[in-house]
Amino acid sequence: MLKIHYSLESDVQKTISDITAPAELNISMRNKILKIKKGQKLAAGELLAERPSKYGAACSAALSGKATKVNYHHLTIQSDGGEESVEPIDVKSMGPGKELLRTLQELGMNTAVLSSHAERLVINGLNPEPGISVAEQLLKDEKETIEAGLRLAESLIIPVHTTLAVAAGSSYELAGTERVFVKPKYPNSLDALVVKKVTGKEFPDDTKVISVMDLYNLGRIYKTGMPITDTIMTIGDNNYRVLFGTPVSHICNELGIEVKSGDKVVLDGPFRGEAVYSLDEGVKKGDYGLFVIPAGTFPSIEDATCINCGECVLSCPARIQPNMLSRYAEYEMFEMAEKHNLHSCFECGLCSFNCTVRRPILQYIRFAKDQLLASGQAEKTS
Repeated sequence: MLKIHYSLESDVQKTISDITAPAELNISMRNKILKIKKGQKLAAGELLAERPSKYGAACSAALSGKATKVNYHHLTIQSDGGEESVEPIDVKSMGPGKELLRTLQELGMNTAVLSSHAERLVINGLNPEPGISVAEQLLKDEKETIEAGLRLAESLIIPVHTTLAVAAGSSYELAGTERVFVKPKYPNSLDALVVKKVTGKEFPDDTKVISVMDLYNLGRIYKTGMPITDTIMTIGDNNYRVLFGTPVSHICNELGIEVKSGDKVVLDGPFRGEAVYSLDEGVKKGDYGLFVIPAGTFPSIEDATCINCGECVLSCPARIQPNMLSRYAEYEMFEMAEKHNLHSCFECGLCSFNCTVRRPILQYIRFAKDQLLASGQAEKTS
């Protein structure tokens, strides 16, 4: 019988390694506004696209080269192997305000959490999903950079209390924060559940939450003045620095990972991640893991009819009805989904994971959110 692991514990021993830069980058353009044209020569760090949402992060080139394919879905950059890059921005000289927020957006940060003051700032220091150890790896190896990012965040949010939530039994800490220990079991790593653990309240108005990964990126921007163009990913037992747009096939070749016919390759985590449609698909911002799931390990997802068993409702930490939301999305009744608390969904993936007939419930919910965003009826801040 297949045993499901919900543990968020990790045993971080090694340091972060680099994945060699690929010859070609494939960058997702979903929900982005393109700012370049086909055939354009690019320097490393040059702006590629912006987000349509108010606080959305811009996307920049990880390598210098030429844009060889450009469409609404993805952008391909052929690397020229050169070292040409944009000039850094002096972030350190900027005081808190609109100019700093705009600059952070341009350099790859979503600024929703930084855009207003709050009495309490909660730092989510738990690994995001089972099998991913990125948060604890950064707390172990990049404490100084994380603390630089924290000081920058505090200058904008101006919290009275700053709390670091970490796994029970861990020794990680950050200067100027108090610690709260959380049982390292999924879905306890979700921001909403971390905030409830720290404050005892659900969605308190006076509280902001930010991840260790975002603080690390803020710290890098503060130190270097350069845009964020890579992510840290757990692959197997190790963590790697991977450029945005690096094809999955390149990673597999570099690490000797074999993908057989029928296997699924998932970017990000086993609960919230997305299976790639092709090994040419590139790594995106927010991808913190890569998993190869052998054929036959899990029953296949099927577009089956809901049998009203209620398993998704019982497993939902947001206490909403994923079964009804998926039906509204399936029949393009997006406004009805919104009325039935669509935006209360954490996108934890437990509904799809526990679905008796293997309906793509999470995918339907994401589809509904994207359609409302595209129609201008809702704003996505991530």
